[in-house]
Amino acid sequence: MGRLRSEARWVGSRRLAIASVAATFVACGTDVSGTEERSGAVEQALAACSYTITTNTYVGSDYWGTITFKNTGASAMTSPTIAFNVPSGVTCDYDETGWKHTQSGVTCTYSRTSSLTVAANASYTFNYSTNSSTSFTATNVQISDPSCGGTGGGGGGGGSGMTANQKKVAEAVTSIWENDTPVLDYAYAEDIDDGRGYTNGRAGFCTGTGDAIQVIECYKNLRSAANGNLMAKYMPGLTTINNRFLQTGESQASTSELDSIGNWVSDWAASYNNTTTRADFKSCQDQVSDRLYYTPAMNEAAKWGLVTALSKAALYDAYINHGEDGAKVFIKAANNALGNSGQVAPAIGYNGITESAFLQKFLEKRRDTLASDSTWVDAVDRVATYEKLRRKGNWDLGTAFSNDVRARDCWGTSYPSSGYTVRKINPDGTWSTPSSYTYSCN
Repeated sequence: MGRLRSEARWVGSRRLAIASVAATFVACGTDVSGTEERSGAVEQALAACSYTITTNTYVGSDYWGTITFKNTGASAMTSPTIAFNVPSGVTCDYDETGWKHTQSGVTCTYSRTSSLTVAANASYTFNYSTNSSTSFTATNVQISDPSCGGTGGGGGGGGSGMTANQKKVAEAVTSIWENDTPVLDYAYAEDIDDGRGYTNGRAGFCTGTGDAIQVIECYKNLRSAANGNLMAKYMPGLTTINNRFLQTGESQASTSELDSIGNWVSDWAASYNNTTTRADFKSCQDQVSDRLYYTPAMNEAAKWGLVTALSKAALYDAYINHGEDGAKVFIKAANNALGNSGQVAPAIGYNGITESAFLQKFLEKRRDTLASDSTWVDAVDRVATYEKLRRKGNWDLGTAFSNDVRARDCWGTSYPSSGYTVRKINPDGTWSTPSSYTYSCN
């Protein structure tokens, strides 16, 4: 089977997110308010953190903002990164001792210049300043830290994230739907004629929707053109495209601003294929993908009380496929179906709601959404693997499994076959292609 990027996900998966200018990224980033989010903390790997924001104010008369967060995870943070959105036209302009910041569009990202320990259950108050004399509340506040992530054990990586191996498994499965292989395709670049310019890399970062520029901005900060960065020269063209995207709120199909500079597709691939530059280029893709998709998905899982790796993997895949707004539609529908019309969080444990029941309803709503849209129906099998794993009780993803299941095997013959190649995924994220298999949901 050929590459899947031009099929259901890449054509249709933006609809839920693009319907609202407040939507959060869908892999090729389709929102306006989050478009500039996360130029990235380029000097450290990002991981999901468990935290609570207790103070979030900006007093215009004082030009002073305050964000206080409590580390609700099991481990101490050692060098946190704080990112948040400010109103359009506002510029962050002050670094407290021990901090430095970058800004991309409306997103200010503060990272440490020295270590900072925030113990488990401890709180930290962070201050910032901008050029705005108007009071506001920062939006989309995200805390990340190298020490954060899954804690493992007891049902699949409790806390806010997944263990390293569970995350590998989750990403490998999602990559099957994206590239028909569990291997993340960092070198991929193509104009698939979907109105979003060039689609690139492991998460389909697009030049016309504000997320590819974040990868290149990160990469530029790590490596200069003189030091082998083939992508740095495209920043002026990317900025022109991105500004137009921000001004109009519409995805930008044009690649002429990039084509006049060089061969984008070739340079993107070479940046990963060159062993000298690969690590930096890969790191930036990983960071931006974590920031836009993995971390928000894990935080949402924590909010609703989802503690198993399987539920988190299913939610992560929905974030990649449908964006934050889309995933939240499925969550709301699952709550409604289980009698939680008030959207009480955490949902698990509320009025007897179990995680298995919640995941079942979440997957069924996502199945219905995929199946009801002509541009998505070819990807309806995407949810079947998670349903099979739910029925088999592989909650911690600790047993090898294959995607040898289709929606029709779980829910009836009315669903078409998506045609994904069957792969076997091991608990450590390694994989193989089975020589034989039988489709089944049990």
